[in-house]
Amino acid sequence: MDIVSRLQTDMKIAMKAGQKERLGVIRMLLSDAQMADLKKTTPDEAVASYAKKLAKSAEEYQKYGKTAEVEQLKAELRIVQEYLPKKASTEDTAKLVDEFLAKNNFTEKQIGQAMGAFMKAHGPQVDPAAANQLIKQKLGGK
Repeated sequence: MDIVSRLQTDMKIAMKAGQKERLGVIRMLLSDAQMADLKKTTPDEAVASYAKKLAKSAEEYQKYGKTAEVEQLKAELRIVQEYLPKKASTEDTAKLVDEFLAKNNFTEKQIGQAMGAFMKAHGPQVDPAAANQLIKQKLGGK
């Protein structure tokens, strides 16, 4: 089931159950996912972008000490995360990095190129920050 169909199904369930907060988040996600074609992105990328916006907003509100808003944004983020593709664990990411570096010859000075090629090959399934750290460790010898 694609993300748009899943969101539509979950929206109906939330309506029938009277879950107003969940319904609002799902409607926003559905709108972004349906508009993804106009923005030349995939519905999955639209959902990931919305999650990133929520996380950044929560971080900003945290700086200003607005705990009620932070809790609201975190609750919304938990709902959005249900629709994000699952990322590989740190151990699985390390295995992917090892396999990738074994197949390719990158030097310490080519960390950026290695990261770009790795993310092109494995982008949706791994956490970019974890992959970057692992590639730097492996190529930098640190």
